[in-house]
Amino acid sequence: MRKNNTVLNPQSKNRKKVIRSIIQAVIVILLATILIRAIFLINKFEEETIPLINEDGFVALSYFGVSRGESPKYVSKGNLDKQLSLLEKQGYQTISQQDIIDFYEQGKRLPEKALYLSFEDGRTDSSIFAQKILEKLNYKATMYTYANKMDTKDTKFLKPKHLKLMEDSGFWELGSNGYRLTYINVFNDEGQSLGVIDENDVPDKMMIEYYNHYLMDFIRDEYMIPTETRAEMEARIATDYQLMHDIYTETLDEMPKAYAIMHANSLYNNMDSLVENANDQHIKELYKMHFNLEQDAYNESDADIYNLSRLQVSPYWSTNHLMMKIQQASNKNVEFEIGDSKLAEQWTLANGAAEFLNNEIILTSLPATEGTLFLKEAMPESYNFEFDFYGNVVGEQSIYINYDATTNSYIRVMLKDNEIIIYERQPNKQESEIERHMLAEVKWSGEDYAFNKATVYSYNDTQRGSRIDEEEYPRNLKNRRHLSLQVGRGEFKLTVDQELSANISINDTIQGGQIGFGASYSKKDTTHEQYADDIYDTVIENIKITDVEEQVIFTNQYTKFDRVKYNITTWFNSLVDFFIETF
Repeated sequence: MRKNNTVLNPQSKNRKKVIRSIIQAVIVILLATILIRAIFLINKFEEETIPLINEDGFVALSYFGVSRGESPKYVSKGNLDKQLSLLEKQGYQTISQQDIIDFYEQGKRLPEKALYLSFEDGRTDSSIFAQKILEKLNYKATMYTYANKMDTKDTKFLKPKHLKLMEDSGFWELGSNGYRLTYINVFNDEGQSLGVIDENDVPDKMMIEYYNHYLMDFIRDEYMIPTETRAEMEARIATDYQLMHDIYTETLDEMPKAYAIMHANSLYNNMDSLVENANDQHIKELYKMHFNLEQDAYNESDADIYNLSRLQVSPYWSTNHLMMKIQQASNKNVEFEIGDSKLAEQWTLANGAAEFLNNEIILTSLPATEGTLFLKEAMPESYNFEFDFYGNVVGEQSIYINYDATTNSYIRVMLKDNEIIIYERQPNKQESEIERHMLAEVKWSGEDYAFNKATVYSYNDTQRGSRIDEEEYPRNLKNRRHLSLQVGRGEFKLTVDQELSANISINDTIQGGQIGFGASYSKKDTTHEQYADDIYDTVIENIKITDVEEQVIFTNQYTKFDRVKYNITTWFNSLVDFFIETF
């Protein structure tokens, strides 16, 4: 019997068209609903009656921007949601700018766990991706902007009409980063002066070795000698503050109360006293408070309202990394994210914090101390062990084998700053190095990974060449390394990606039966940055441990079904985010 040819069967063809059109219409309606919810401010902030018992201080967090997915420059909306949701869960309540003013000027108390939340640079994506999170948590935040972006055609930045709508919703207050983002006294790594460059005109940030921001110094020549008099410097700085006042009052009908100068940590800290005085005068005339520092998350009751500190949340931080920072700054215990409790029950957390999520374990160290995590189940005499390290290149990610807690003996394989180092610790002895192997260079480029190089410097500094060692990596550069260990009696074979294969002997006195992971910051990370991070996240993915008969002892790898589900969810979220970002 001859089958019908669809091409020659118009009824069948039309039915398929109708079905396809219905499916497309459903998708469009669904996406439209999500887009409306994401873009338009249809909810209002609800004022809550909160007990005011806090006389000590408050936590201040700041985000440069929010992206739809992972980014080296901006926190993802998923991570922002996790971080703020965990803070809300443990009782943190956002406070307003007026709450801070009343706290310092009138001694008015704050909520027990007070949080000042802010976003900088006035980016549109920050508003879009943060809005629904603020609504869900009933949180309030400050959006800092540059005054000269108020009339720009660049859609990356919020316009006055958007800012007014945000302010009317009650979820947002307005703040200022200043008039412009312009660099002065710029030098490249060859010691050549590039003068004054606006942010939009920088040809390649990777070529800039020394620079300062517009309000932070005299304008100087190639020998770092001022090219302007004190009066000219004061007039230049006064012009910027006057422009701030004029633009904000004209476009927003008011001056923002809060200010965060660029760049942070310079004012009142080793800058030219004449320039400092000029800024200080105008700041106190125009603004009610000033977040000048980026050092700590906590502001105590005796802090200066014009020299407040906020913690800049780095995009590469895990949720527990942020919690650890808050605990470090406030000296108050916080709650850490655990994730999958069933997976967590199979491990012993000896130090730090650990989050178990799908095929991933994120082990976060305590400040300046290694975080350690051990699998409870003992290993057989011989077994195979594979996993991926996916933490930042600059750091210490370790795997422990043959670990014995009683004698504190073990073999440790450490991935440190792109180098494999193997240690052993015999019972009741000190750890000693067995061997090390440098791995192939990790390729990276682009301004997304540029070092933070704004500083106070002299002419001699500019002529010494690059301050950054060519072999160093930026602190926010992630890289995946696949490690495989075949452990047997008296030795193990280590394979790293396709480039390293080594057989290592195990001392007969090291007889423990546990495996574990370690996380610690790279000690050389403190040599080039004043505020280097001493907390580190080891990221371990796709663990699989099997015995010699290939029976699984432990795994957190995706099943086929979970992988398909994950891919579909990721695809759909990317599609929605694409529409939000594009339209």
